[in-house]
Amino acid sequence: MPPKKKKGKKGKKGKKGKKKDEQKEEDKYKKTVREISILKDHLAHRNEIARRSEAHATNAKDQLQKVVTKLDAQKEEQKDISADLTRQYKTMQTELGISVHQLEAEVGHLRQQLSHCQIELERTKSEKEKMEKEKNQKIIELETKIDGMEGAYERVLTESLDSLIGKIDTTKSKWEDQSIHIQEQNKKMLLEFGLNHLDI
Repeated sequence: MPPKKKKGKKGKKGKKGKKKDEQKEEDKYKKTVREISILKDHLAHRNEIARRSEAHATNAKDQLQKVVTKLDAQKEEQKDISADLTRQYKTMQTELGISVHQLEAEVGHLRQQLSHCQIELERTKSEKEKMEKEKNQKIIELETKIDGMEGAYERVLTESLDSLIGKIDTTKSKWEDQSIHIQEQNKKMLLEFGLNHLDI
């Protein structure tokens, strides 16, 4: 019989332990429920943060895409501008090269003309100096001839005048003789007519 009592005591103790276990389990359950609620709140909060972060990320992606699109457009525009500037630079370089080539050719031509002109100028100067010398020589020769001719003409003129004076003197003497003779004849004739030549 005593063993049965033991069993009874054990049964009472088992019920009490069971109740304690149930209480513990319930406490654990409540604690777990609270923890789950807290975790759910945390999770909801984190989900809200994640949603906001995702919205911010989406907004940032949109803005980034806009910036990338704008940057690509700027790059394309810069590329076009760079290509246009390169084309303009090459065109200007080509035109400048052509201009330089033309100017060099023109300078060469002008130098050649200048060389010809200098040679022609030297030749003209030489000819002018030669002509000047010849002219001066001719002038000297002519002046010498003129001086000689003046002396000759002066001699001829002097001789001619002397000869003419001699002829005039001879003719004058002749005319005077003839005049005296004629006057004598006229006197005689007047006297023959009974006239005095002093009265006439």
